[in-house]
Amino acid sequence: MSIKMDPRVQRTKAMFEEALLELMGEKDYKKITVREISERSTLNRATFYLHYYDKDELLEQMLDGALENLRISVQVKEFEFKYDSENPHPIFIRLFNKMIEQKRFYKVMLVQEKVPYFTESVREIIGTLVERATQYMVEDKIEFKVPIEMSVAYITSAYLGVIIWWLKHDMPYTPAHMAKQLTRLSTVGPWVENPYR
Repeated sequence: MSIKMDPRVQRTKAMFEEALLELMGEKDYKKITVREISERSTLNRATFYLHYYDKDELLEQMLDGALENLRISVQVKEFEFKYDSENPHPIFIRLFNKMIEQKRFYKVMLVQEKVPYFTESVREIIGTLVERATQYMVEDKIEFKVPIEMSVAYITSAYLGVIIWWLKHDMPYTPAHMAKQLTRLSTVGPWVENPYR
């Protein structure tokens, strides 16, 4: 059973995280000081040190929390897996909704690439999702024309690229629309008719 965090502590931590995120959107992380984080959050340094050893611990907790939330949101449920290119897959809808919920965070972390290991961690989460979907296809006796490992790497990179493009362009399409496009791209491709037939 997990211990629930005191709502006041939760609010305080959220204020420090928001302050750090704002500052990271403006300048290099290495140049940010605890004093600046405290001033931006309107809390004092003594309060900061009650919760964190240093700014690295704050960043680490913020990133770990975001990655865990993302992992939970894109878990594959067996009953959701369907071969249907015309309907958006629920996992993709959850993925894009999660990005919208924390759009400033994902813009700073993925578009500005402030913390490269975060981008790599998101790639790994998407890769796990793609691997699981691929496993369902293998179990359903669907044959691959290219090596499965290459297919997983290609689709994973493509998904991440599309997500970053969407964030960079201020999310011009809804999560449902984006989810439908990813579903279509990963099943029948981007064409009305396959030009290679």
